[in-house]
Amino acid sequence: MKDVSFVQGWVRERAGPRVVEYVEVQPHRTASWRLPRDVELRVVEESIWLTRHLDSYDYWLKPGDVVRLSRGERVWISSDSARAVEVSLTSYRRESRGAISQWLERLWPRVTATRT
Repeated sequence: MKDVSFVQGWVRERAGPRVVEYVEVQPHRTASWRLPRDVELRVVEESIWLTRHLDSYDYWLKPGDVVRLSRGERVWISSDSARAVEVSLTSYRRESRGAISQWLERLWPRVTATRT
């Protein structure tokens, strides 16, 4: 398991409209999905276990932790809590950028994760 104290550095202040979705993870169940857009996953209450496809680490996230996830990425989250746990997924309206900028933005969180 990897220490997630560095995940706060992934979050950047952004201007513009945002969409916040709340997902409830049932006790002792695993939820899985492929992300349709870049999001910031924020743990609202309790702790959750996060697994990312193609990442050799698993993450144990505490309330208040935030992880930036990339569009197209498959993730699994679960909790060992006795009750349903809520997480939020925040996405921002994309500004018009070139292909290289978009590629670097997607690559950077993975590079950061492998260096720590």
